[in-house]
Amino acid sequence: MSGVPAPLRILVVEDNPGDIFLLKEFLRATDLAIESIFEASRLTEALTLLAAESIDLVFLDLSLTDSFGLDSYIGLSQQVQHLPVVLLTGLTDTNIALQALAMGAQDYLIKGDFDEKLLSRAIRYSMERKRNLEYLRESESRYRELFNSNPMPMWVFDFSTLRFLEANDAAIHHYGYSNEEFLSKTLADIRLHGDLGQLRREVDTMRLDGEVTQKGLLEHVLKNGDIIFVEVAWHKINYKSAPAILVLANDVTERILLENELNEQRMTRQRQITEAVIVAQEKERTEIGKELHDNVNQILGASNLYINTAMTDEDLRQELLGRSTELISKAINEIRKISKSLITPGLREIGLLESIEDITEDMKLARGTNIRLDINIIEEEVEERRKLTLFRIVQEQLNNIMKHAKATEVMIRLSIEGSDIVLTVVDNGVGFDVSRHRKGVGITNIISRVELFKGKVELQSKPGEGCVLSVRVPLE
Repeated sequence: MSGVPAPLRILVVEDNPGDIFLLKEFLRATDLAIESIFEASRLTEALTLLAAESIDLVFLDLSLTDSFGLDSYIGLSQQVQHLPVVLLTGLTDTNIALQALAMGAQDYLIKGDFDEKLLSRAIRYSMERKRNLEYLRESESRYRELFNSNPMPMWVFDFSTLRFLEANDAAIHHYGYSNEEFLSKTLADIRLHGDLGQLRREVDTMRLDGEVTQKGLLEHVLKNGDIIFVEVAWHKINYKSAPAILVLANDVTERILLENELNEQRMTRQRQITEAVIVAQEKERTEIGKELHDNVNQILGASNLYINTAMTDEDLRQELLGRSTELISKAINEIRKISKSLITPGLREIGLLESIEDITEDMKLARGTNIRLDINIIEEEVEERRKLTLFRIVQEQLNNIMKHAKATEVMIRLSIEGSDIVLTVVDNGVGFDVSRHRKGVGITNIISRVELFKGKVELQSKPGEGCVLSVRVPLE
């Protein structure tokens, strides 16, 4: 798309370091040539940078420490009239963003709801729209050239009747009409649920408000009945000595559909995570109930029988009470094991290494499995939430190995490679076909935990060849 200089010099006005980091990463991942990315956490800093540097595009957060909402855009607008401005908003700021669009901003992006493709498209479209809006403010002598050669749909309609007076080739082609058909219609014919009375009121409002008005997001209808989303800008002109309105339309249907697709993917993933959590909770409750019923309950039942017998049999009383004491101690140990598996380990007090050693000792005693540990990390470099995630992954995978793998050898390696924490759990068990094996609750929980930190999970296994679980989690 034309109108994008190379390389770009971009100013990011944002006071959240995390949001700045993500935006810069996405910017570098686009196909755009970027020379410099300037940062400002306050509006005053942004104004200083704009005065000192040559900037091509501005990303503006609407919630700054020294400015909020529309005031942020208004405070910046005097120095960015010639620059495209893309607003960065939260879900609760969209109404303010739309007001800022009406005041001259080019686009807005909802934080967390875009990727490098959507970001690249927003930059290209914003710079293209800004370039065209600047042309609209130029002299009437350049109007004809701009109108006919513009790649975006443009038309002129009458102030009073709303009938189309002229349309460029892009509009004719985009809406699917012939020139004669297009000029026989009014603005209400292409506006979804078009109301002539409402449109006339909008025109009357523009008559009082100013030369240029951006109408925000509208729905238009093509000749074939398809509905498209467009952003339009109106500009008052004199057309053949009569008042008229020149319209520039930008089809953003692809962007809207992409945003909806990203939102649907996010919602689908959230549903999967919620389902996995619920299934895991039900599985955990079932296991606890089974353990209490089949093990602890039987032990306590036998102990109760010994005590009842001892009450009536003086000769065997001491022996029976001794056996009962042993069974009660055994029940206490079993309950302690169940509690230990449920309670979040005190990683801050005893450390990740010792916590992992505790659960491996239990497996060694229960199954006689030989477990080797190769842990080469400095725990102080890893924050607590990541430690807990790594512990739970080890715990989950060891449970999977105990239940399904029939392994005699297990190796757990934990190290730091570059900017990532790498966990590898290898066993020599029966293995399985990864391509045919449906992901169970255990591996689903592992993947969900890792994705919270934007990490990666890789599972390698073949029948008879054991299993290798590799987890990579960013340190920051």
